Amino acid sequence: MLDLLDDVKRKFDLAMLFITHDLRVAAQVCDSVAVMLKGQVVEYGTAAEVFGNPRHDYTRALFDAAPGRAWNFGAAAE
Repeated sequence: MLDLLDDVKRKFDLAMLFITHDLRVAAQVCDSVAVMLKGQVVEYGTAAEVFGNPRHDYTRALFDAAPGRAWNFGAAAE
């Protein structure tokens, strides 16, 4: 399914809003990432920036709590 979304995005030069709680999927699919806490954006940047060097405490807490946290989020976002 993710490959299909990527193909459609590229073929038709579309922008997509992708909402997920799965950080691994976001790292693979998204060009830009916004991290929200209680309805407020607490961190925004390219996927490589946010996943490679999270600046907000909440973003870091999300990575620490993610299943498979040994997975290299930063490398997937590049």
